[in-house]
Amino acid sequence: MKRSLALLLTGEGIRHAGTSVHAVALPTLAVLYLHADPGQVALLACAVKLPALVVELPAGVVLDRYPLRTVLVSTDLVSAALVSGIPLAAVLDQLSMPLLYAIALALGTVSTLHTAAAMAAAPLLATPKQLHQVNSRFTSVLTIAGTTGTALGTLLISTIGATRALTADALSYLASAWCATQVRALPAPDRTGRERKPVIHEIRAGLVYSASHPVLRPLFLALAVTGVGDGLTLTLLPYHLLTAVDVGTTGLGVIMGAGSLGGLTGALAAPRLVHRYGTGRVLVYAWPVYGLMPVPPLLAQPGPAWLVLLAVSGFLQWAAATCIGTTQRSVQQQVSPLELRFRVQQTSLWLTRGLLPLTALGAGALASVLSIPNVMAIGVIILLLPVWMLWRSPVWRLPAMNEGAQ
Repeated sequence: MKRSLALLLTGEGIRHAGTSVHAVALPTLAVLYLHADPGQVALLACAVKLPALVVELPAGVVLDRYPLRTVLVSTDLVSAALVSGIPLAAVLDQLSMPLLYAIALALGTVSTLHTAAAMAAAPLLATPKQLHQVNSRFTSVLTIAGTTGTALGTLLISTIGATRALTADALSYLASAWCATQVRALPAPDRTGRERKPVIHEIRAGLVYSASHPVLRPLFLALAVTGVGDGLTLTLLPYHLLTAVDVGTTGLGVIMGAGSLGGLTGALAAPRLVHRYGTGRVLVYAWPVYGLMPVPPLLAQPGPAWLVLLAVSGFLQWAAATCIGTTQRSVQQQVSPLELRFRVQQTSLWLTRGLLPLTALGAGALASVLSIPNVMAIGVIILLLPVWMLWRSPVWRLPAMNEGAQ
């Protein structure tokens, strides 16, 4: 069991690092090689994120119907083939923006399904007492891999070019597929005595259970509201920092690096905090920390002192984010019946990640009418609403999970 978990986490770390490489390479290709305008670059970014809106909920049904290891391996192989198509098109002088849009859309779809499978597989490789620790490790691995992959992607693009960097990306997917084939302990779905219903009925069952459960209902509502607030704040934050605060690309990198370190810290600290203070208190106290951290950028002025403060706020925001994320995911897994666990998981992801493209578009539309600081201020107010919602719900009274801190 431990070997299978280690292989799963290793594969996911390698894959996520590769994904971070193409996250840098795709816009670089669009701007430097195809001379894309800002609207085309924005459309390319939307093509990567949009599948989450459409695929997250059906993904839960797919995970119920097919072995997780099969999903992991097949999505890795498809991802490798898709990424390899870009260097091939460049060699054949067929690289174009429509091709990048199509590949970005397909990659976003496959990646959504793969991440769902990996997130569902991790708790199956742990005992109930280890759920929070495993979720913590999973988030930590992705955080480290994302930061490393972004840096590696930047280095590869500057040294060997964007198209060749994507070859390394394809190899990362093949390595992830090999790791998945070595995971031996994943059970296949139990189809005995279960009638296969239409996909929409299966999705509805997950939604109904989530909406009727006394703990999941307020928790998922808080996640949905947070997703809206994120769309209004995070979408506009880099532009605001680069223009109004004049942090420069180096300063923005420092702030993003501090956020990554905070994310890692929050994920590792979450099991200990829950063990000491209880699940409900950790969630209710971490949420306002997350919601208030966009305030310093709204007040910031150019200068090194403000840059330090912005780095600290980025650290705290993402520490709170991963603390909330790993804790609420563990709550889901503990209170959901096994036959609905995957669909409940995908409901929560759809409420946070799936709605993000729509809220991001809304932020852009509001920014054309209001000022960017005003739109972000509205986002902060929305981010603080879950605190009141959770305080009045049974979530506040959740005790510590039945597990020891690592």
